[in-house]
Amino acid sequence: MSSPTDTADPNQTKVIIVGIGIGGLSAAIECQHKGYKVTVFDRITQVEKKKGDVIGIAQNGARVMATWGNGEFFERTRDLRYQSDGGVIFDSTGRHVVTSTMPGYRPDEGFVFNRGACVSAMYDYAVSIGVDVRLGAEVTGYWEGECEAGVIVQGERMAADCVVCAEGINSRAMIAITGYDFEERSTGISIIRGNLDAGLLVGDPDLAWVLELSGADKGYMWHSGTAQFSIWCKMGCTPELFWYGAYKDEECKDPNPVGPILEAIKDWPVKNQLEPIIHKAPTQRIIRQKLTHREPLKTWLSPGCRIIVTGDAAHVPVPAGGQGGSQAIEDAAVLAICLELAGKENIPLALQVTEKIRYRRATEVQKRSREMLEKSHSMSLEQMRRGEIPFLYLIPYWFYGHDCQSYTYKEFPIVVEAIQSGREYLPRNFAVDDSIHID
Repeated sequence: MSSPTDTADPNQTKVIIVGIGIGGLSAAIECQHKGYKVTVFDRITQVEKKKGDVIGIAQNGARVMATWGNGEFFERTRDLRYQSDGGVIFDSTGRHVVTSTMPGYRPDEGFVFNRGACVSAMYDYAVSIGVDVRLGAEVTGYWEGECEAGVIVQGERMAADCVVCAEGINSRAMIAITGYDFEERSTGISIIRGNLDAGLLVGDPDLAWVLELSGADKGYMWHSGTAQFSIWCKMGCTPELFWYGAYKDEECKDPNPVGPILEAIKDWPVKNQLEPIIHKAPTQRIIRQKLTHREPLKTWLSPGCRIIVTGDAAHVPVPAGGQGGSQAIEDAAVLAICLELAGKENIPLALQVTEKIRYRRATEVQKRSREMLEKSHSMSLEQMRRGEIPFLYLIPYWFYGHDCQSYTYKEFPIVVEAIQSGREYLPRNFAVDDSIHID
């Protein structure tokens, strides 16, 4: 296997990225657009378009994606995206509670993707612009020297100016890189997600009502106060339905993949309406997960500041805030800009600035997403119906309204001065109070 440095221009910044999820591919695309020599490694041998569930890309992440190829990526993926102009909540009897817009996901803001389709489209685009992606290449170690860093792949040392670890939520590499591990604890909530080809609904009289909703560009949720069940459906060239169930951990310990959500809704008057949707999803396209909260890593950097951990390998917000993918994209965009502004001779400084700009914001998103999850399972539907409490997923503006790229260009010299003078840098890309948008 050839090293990324074998044929590269010695004056060109060389970046190794580990992982071809949303975080890794975003970093690859952003760095390739800046003119760096980018090599991506992943142990998987192929990218599967239908693998995984659905992921939301809010306005702050979609804003970055919109720049890829001057809109080319957006055009390529238009038929793959769920667009939403709002959400409708019903109680467990089917009675309407509230209809609301979805901040950060309104038309021309954000969207929802099948995760596999999103990654596949990103992979295809990355390869089309010249990113060197090496599948079937498992990284078994990371190393760092004074002037370079790298990885070990199939027993060979690969070198670059810096390394980005974007291995995802199950990564253990952060321990070797940073010396720290996550502190993890249960949220008390579990989720089950399923997706299926919406064409399977055609001709089924029990599910005709779902097809009638598919052109409304809205998500639909049924809620008992402690358990939830949601659906999104789109037709078009790639018809697809996604469903999501959430319930208290203690409600059911059924090993059946969909057993817990069936148990959670067994006493709902709308059970007979929803159960056929659940049963339509193929077993291989069902994901069952206990939601845990991970305390922030103490640092994302290696001792020599030439290796950085990003995306879900560094910070994992629970799904309630809809920010997992978008925060990984912000990591990528900020890193690429910092490498550009610092230059090849100042790689450790670039990674330090990246962490300074991103760490507090990502940490606060984690914290607020956990609070939103807890509130969503202990709320009063009657108070919501009367307008006494806000819509379930009232996402704060500072989550999705932030422009990480313009912020980084503006803040970079300020952060550099703070690092070099030894004083604390106070970021302005999050809010201490949701009524105040700092920047």
